[in-house]
Amino acid sequence: MVRNEEITSKVSRLHEYDVAGCAHYMAPTLLHVALLSCGQSEAVELPECLPFGGEWGENDSVAFMDDSLHHLPLGIHIIYLSVIERKFYMVNDSLPQACICKLWEHTNPDTGELLYDKVIVGMAPYGGVAVWLFGLDKETLISWTHGREMDISMEQFLPYNPDATLSDVCRFYINSDPCVRENLLKNGLPPHDLFDNYMKQFTYRYQVKFGLWDEKRKDWKKEEIDSQQTMSSDGEFSQTEEDKQSMPGFDYIEEALFDGTHDKLHDGGLMNYHEAGKPKKLAVKWHAGKREWTAYFWFEDEEIRNVFDRFYGAHPDTKTDFMIRIDAEKNKYELALYRYGLKEPQVISEYAYQLLVFKNKFECYRSENYNQPKGAWIW
Repeated sequence: MVRNEEITSKVSRLHEYDVAGCAHYMAPTLLHVALLSCGQSEAVELPECLPFGGEWGENDSVAFMDDSLHHLPLGIHIIYLSVIERKFYMVNDSLPQACICKLWEHTNPDTGELLYDKVIVGMAPYGGVAVWLFGLDKETLISWTHGREMDISMEQFLPYNPDATLSDVCRFYINSDPCVRENLLKNGLPPHDLFDNYMKQFTYRYQVKFGLWDEKRKDWKKEEIDSQQTMSSDGEFSQTEEDKQSMPGFDYIEEALFDGTHDKLHDGGLMNYHEAGKPKKLAVKWHAGKREWTAYFWFEDEEIRNVFDRFYGAHPDTKTDFMIRIDAEKNKYELALYRYGLKEPQVISEYAYQLLVFKNKFECYRSENYNQPKGAWIW
């Protein structure tokens, strides 16, 4: 009873936030109506964008910025057009009040400011609708649901241009984006389970390990070397003052995931077991003495999906270590997944990701398959 009263009290407060929409850049959408209900007599309308697109989960469209206060959203009512399918979908669903109230009170440990300042609604093919709480340093998925297909007349959808047909509208927006058009011609519609796979949650934590790579044996000399340990040049642990000064030390890790979320907090939370989607981009920073490195990983969509699906199988809640092994002196970097009971970690193929490494702000290594555009590491 006390818990319910506490939630009701938090829901009844007014908050300043914006709302925005998004869709995947290969699957643009158009809105018919979208409302976030914030109480019995209050709703915030999602502003239109022609069309919605961009990176999944990112605020690439327009935002609602009227500097007014609103109650936290309790539900969503949305009808939208999936352009590549030429179909309308409707979602009318409640949102998890307790989860939203709890998350909204989180603050940035460095600045003390609230973590979130936007609510983003994502529209996917086949009726998938996501809702995120968004902040510059953290974005969290709070809802992923599926709506039903429905019929909307063009008189309803475009009252000022009732002579336009659904095919005309969809064809216009498809042909307006060469990437969308070419992808449809080459690959057709995306698999029905693609976005369900994007949004699927797994239990894992990151472990950054510093080691010595033996090129002859094609193996690591030490399996468990982290920032709390030192080793001498022959691979043995050492406690000399010189070795302590050159010992690699982990600074932070940042992530952006295929489920549209990101975490740049540097609060150590990513090093603990947590539920998350599959990695899309990672940034790992460490130092040794006065030298500093940052490694950036970009994951290939299909490859990393296959890696996670094979490793987790039907048990996405299996606690897993996402290991990042580093020998910066030899430019050796290895990613692997490990769970209790395995004899060895399962190494992730180098074909599943691209890698770029900077040392003291200058590029020092890139993988052979690297083809990211200039400045891609700024995110």
